[in-house]
Amino acid sequence: MNYYNRADTLLMGTDFNGLIGKTRFPFYVLLPQNITEEILNQKLKDVGIPVFRSYKLVDIHENPNDGRVVDVSFENGQSITAEYVIGADGSQSAVRAFILFDLTVVGY
Repeated sequence: MNYYNRADTLLMGTDFNGLIGKTRFPFYVLLPQNITEEILNQKLKDVGIPVFRSYKLVDIHENPNDGRVVDVSFENGQSITAEYVIGADGSQSAVRAFILFDLTVVGY
């Protein structure tokens, strides 16, 4: 499979023949990040999961009354209690920094 720009210059070529017989999906789909985010945001909205964008995490800790949830504090003074917190702001994620070991050890 080859991908070309508008000037017909080869940008990338990939051979997926090695996947045949090893997966039902020997291909990939290229989607711009904004479309991927639109799809994910709509699905999260459909199932009632709130997304907090442009919030800067300043603290996260286990809730003292319920070990199944965490209390999250944001720079703007707001806080939430959540079962799941996803840090989707890259390898320097504040969420990861609070809950995981030093990621530089594993090359992130």
